[in-house]
Amino acid sequence: MRLRRAIINLVQNAIEHAGNQGLIAIRVEREGVIEICDDGPGVPEAERERIFEPFYRLKPRDRGAGLGLNLVLQIARRHGAQMTVLTSPSGGACFRMAFGKEAVAQARLPALPT
Repeated sequence: MRLRRAIINLVQNAIEHAGNQGLIAIRVEREGVIEICDDGPGVPEAERERIFEPFYRLKPRDRGAGLGLNLVLQIARRHGAQMTVLTSPSGGACFRMAFGKEAVAQARLPALPT
């Protein structure tokens, strides 16, 4: 499974759950951290582990099956990363993928199209 799919899922979630407004920030650190943060309502602390369960949703939705964040977690784990949900500076959600040193050393990222 590709890391790109996980990042796309997180950005799509940010768009959907932030109500198509506000900012979405994507930050990549040299030490092997990727963060996707938004200006939405955030994820309550009591729900931060459950949102990665298959079919679990904070709110009922008209579309999707509730598998997006579970897929993100599976992809992150396959790449040696740990997923964490934090509160962004604006109070929204911030999803953090932190890769171990081995995962960072072995990562082969494709070149961006020019």
